[in-house]
Amino acid sequence: MKPKSADVLVTNGTVLTLDAADTILTSGTVAVAKDTITAVGPAEDFFNWSASEVVDARGGIIMPGLINSHTHAAMTCFRGLADDLPLMTWLNGHIFPAEAKLDDPMVYSGTLLACAEMIMSGTTCFCDMYLFEDAVARAASDAGMRAVVGEVLVI
Repeated sequence: MKPKSADVLVTNGTVLTLDAADTILTSGTVAVAKDTITAVGPAEDFFNWSASEVVDARGGIIMPGLINSHTHAAMTCFRGLADDLPLMTWLNGHIFPAEAKLDDPMVYSGTLLACAEMIMSGTTCFCDMYLFEDAVARAASDAGMRAVVGEVLVI
């Protein structure tokens, strides 16, 4: 039998397939070729596979990426700004004035930081509705993330 191959094998982790039967493989492997998952199964089924990269996920979970469906990613720039205030005081007295000073490079940088944090937590796609969404889209693309973006309208 000809050995099978993949670009990446993520192996020895607990695989949450999230299939219709909620199958969980306590020692499983996921094979990836380019950007496509090509096989999933018990680790022992992959003994004859070759791969350019093998990731040992022992002690970890292998699962589909998470989706954050409501973000203002660039607000990482405002983290810690006037915490613990009533909402309207926080917005009117601190956030709205800070947002008025935002520009494309600031939103790009803040979104890159948000993307790094999302990737570290297993998030692979996000929906953003904020300002300078072209900068958000560039940052998401540069970070290798999927994103749905829409400019906020203030009336």
